[in-house]
Amino acid sequence: MIRPALLLSLLLPAAADEVLLADGSKLSGTVTALADGGPLILSSPLAFEPFQLKADRLKRVNFAAAGDFNDRDDALVVLANGDQFPGELAAIDAESVTVRTLFAGEIKIPRSSVNTIQLGVSPPKIIYRGPADDSGWEIKNGWRFDSMRFAADNSGTIFRKFDIPGSFLIRFRVSWRNTPNIQVYFADDSFETTGKADRYYLQFGGAGMELKRQQSNEGHPFLSMASIPGEPGDYPDNNLDVELRVDRKLGQVHLFLDGEEEGKFADPVKTRPTGQGIMFRSNIGGDDSQFIDNIEIREWDPSSDRHRTEERGDEKQDVLITRSSDRGTGSILGMVAGADGGTIRYKGPHHPDPVELSVSDVSTLFFAKPADAAEPAGQPLKLGLRGRGSLGVTGCVFTAESVTAKHPLLGDLTIRRDAIANLARAEPVPDAEADDEEEDKADEEEEDEDP
Repeated sequence: MIRPALLLSLLLPAAADEVLLADGSKLSGTVTALADGGPLILSSPLAFEPFQLKADRLKRVNFAAAGDFNDRDDALVVLANGDQFPGELAAIDAESVTVRTLFAGEIKIPRSSVNTIQLGVSPPKIIYRGPADDSGWEIKNGWRFDSMRFAADNSGTIFRKFDIPGSFLIRFRVSWRNTPNIQVYFADDSFETTGKADRYYLQFGGAGMELKRQQSNEGHPFLSMASIPGEPGDYPDNNLDVELRVDRKLGQVHLFLDGEEEGKFADPVKTRPTGQGIMFRSNIGGDDSQFIDNIEIREWDPSSDRHRTEERGDEKQDVLITRSSDRGTGSILGMVAGADGGTIRYKGPHHPDPVELSVSDVSTLFFAKPADAAEPAGQPLKLGLRGRGSLGVTGCVFTAESVTAKHPLLGDLTIRRDAIANLARAEPVPDAEADDEEEDKADEEEEDEDP
């Protein structure tokens, strides 16, 4: 039997907003308004009038891609509370840092609210985003293109070769009716289900999930890289967002499920697969169905991810790191506009005069943390930006074109709606006193029941 929430999601077009509720149910339509503490208003083609949902029952909203918003800035700002977003570094002075953004215009940030600015980290090139149609894909039985997604009711394969000779990431969503049974081959050069091949693959079905390496050299042709905890029943809305990041240089595959990192897993073979193809293999039959949509393939630079995790050192001082990995601890005095993005004025402890470094030669800026800085409080709502970054907010109101939100460090923001990929409600923090009261009450009830 198909659950009503799943039936609704299958009937509505794939481009609709998806609203996931705390009880695991899911609705689709267009979110027309959401105020913090107030109702979420959802317009659906299956309802005569927009209807309201209690905001406190909301778990997550996945917004349909609208327009052609592209994240193309080459700086990444990380705030003191861990929020981050892309932009263009415009100015630095003694009190603030100014960043121009595509999603919210120019933002002036107090220096005390900035933790890090990474420079020269342009978003990876998008290789593919779709499917808008089935052009370029080869279908062998089982699969069909159906309303912005690929659908399978039987066994078969669908595959395509891309121009991705280096490291890359692939994202997609798999959804299903009854039970999924799918294999996703990547870094593939074969597109065959039998015979020798060099590639990785992820399989997901009733028995759970496993990441494997297939090799054509001597030895066992199939090598397990990781068994991932979780079965289809652990996803009550019958869909799962998957992201695979392939580091060809180090021979590692990073796996993310529903935005959460499951781990990075080493290739057990010394040589790396050089294939540039992706293949989805369906192994279902009977009354089962499964669907693939929201496919995105990008180039990926693993070194930039590793660089962003570098230790800053002394938090009481500014730190500047160049692209050649020279590190200086002192004071970032400001920024002077000019060619190649301008220059950064920096004063180190071993030089009497400040020096000016071209922005294009600077990799990372760490800003000193005030001695009396309080630990930032968590926010009830988190806006995921399309491309890179997210912002925790306390107030949030949606219109057709924009989102008005209140950020604890940035103040009031007006954000382009097409720049928002999703919104999630933070998990409530358990109240220790309330838990103690519940335990005391339970103990008293047990004592009353004792003969």
